[in-house]
Amino acid sequence: MSRIRLPYLSLLEQATLICKKIPSLSLHLRATSKKNIPTILRPGLHAGEWQRWKLPSIKEEAQPNSLLKETQLSEKAEPILLDATSPPPLSISKLDWIIGVPTRDLIVLPLWVASQGDLQELVMLELSSKHLLQRGMSEGLKMITLKTQEDRTLVVVFAPAAQPSLLNAPYLKEARHFEAAARLLPIDNVDLVIWRELDEISLGFVKDNEYLWLSGSGENQINSFLLGLIQRIAFHLQAESVLEEMPRRVRLIGSFSIEERELLQKNLSIAQSACEHMNELPAPVIPKPLLDLPSLLAREARVLGAKRDRIKKIASLALMGYFCFLSIGAANLLLKKIMLAHFSHQLLAASTTLEKATRELTQWQEFRFAIDPTTYVLDLLAAIGSQIRGEKIRLTSLADMDGLLQITGEASDVSAAYHFIDLIKKIPEFHDYEWSKSQPKLAGKNSVRFEIEGSLPHAQTSSK
Repeated sequence: MSRIRLPYLSLLEQATLICKKIPSLSLHLRATSKKNIPTILRPGLHAGEWQRWKLPSIKEEAQPNSLLKETQLSEKAEPILLDATSPPPLSISKLDWIIGVPTRDLIVLPLWVASQGDLQELVMLELSSKHLLQRGMSEGLKMITLKTQEDRTLVVVFAPAAQPSLLNAPYLKEARHFEAAARLLPIDNVDLVIWRELDEISLGFVKDNEYLWLSGSGENQINSFLLGLIQRIAFHLQAESVLEEMPRRVRLIGSFSIEERELLQKNLSIAQSACEHMNELPAPVIPKPLLDLPSLLAREARVLGAKRDRIKKIASLALMGYFCFLSIGAANLLLKKIMLAHFSHQLLAASTTLEKATRELTQWQEFRFAIDPTTYVLDLLAAIGSQIRGEKIRLTSLADMDGLLQITGEASDVSAAYHFIDLIKKIPEFHDYEWSKSQPKLAGKNSVRFEIEGSLPHAQTSSK
């Protein structure tokens, strides 16, 4: 038996090792796959321009006799610009992409809400009271808590627009994360950021390196209307105690003429040294944590994708279970076939011994009555007669037929008959017998007739 099971167990061990290596192999393939390269897609300076940036990765060198370690994102390395002129085709998989949502397709508002209670419900109530709550806005709404003052909290609300721009909509449907494009810009140590985005000037008020408010202006150059809009918004934020003073440090990103910069500095009373200018969009900065602002189309696409993934998982599990069931069944049938062949060989080898034992048993059954003293009728009669005392018991017949012993007699009453039957069962010569008795019957005026039958095991076998 041991010779047969060893190969089977070795196959099981090999299969177990392979199953253990499959998850690590899949992780290694996923980490080294080109489709898994984290990519940022954000709007450029001009209309129809989208920039693709790749987040670099660090591959640790493999030691001798060891597997390649999993690729990890580098926090210090600069992103690499892949393309800055043409938008990518929609057929590219965006599983690990971060798409910068254009400012024109976002709603960003600072709100003061009560410190006590559910923050989400309080924000929704405040937006509803100001008639700013749009369809589908609550599902995609995100919040950043800036500060708590006495019994109220300042919260900046980010939400995708209900109807994104048609030119941007194809890129706002499928991605891993949707982040505000403005949050991908460097906003450290400034109070106001003005940048070009898809041929439109966008504005963002900043405090403690966090946006208080941002929006598109609809203008393509710095003019008196834009400057008046900045002043009105600044006064409004001061009136709501969101800003303490007018912005003093400004960062311009994009192509702005000298006249535009001088007009800005003059109207906002900003020193020339406090006005920083970048001609091109800098490398994106990854905010932590990402807000993820999917549009309504993106949320619907995610729901459909989740359903498809569940169906695929269920189908994969069903196929895997069916395959495992077939494998286990085939292995079980193979093992049983091998064991059956082994037992058949052993049974065939033992057939000679079995036939010899059968012949000896038959001979013993044939000669037992001649050599076994316990089956000699006169000895059995003597043993039975030794139990008769007095005149209450009288034997009428004794029959011994091939291991079957029948005793018939008469007793003075029923109790004497039962007592005599119990004495017979206790005789040492009858220990191997199995007894059966019938109810004593009246045989005359002062006597009852009883019958008892005993059988040896070989007699029962022979009778079958």
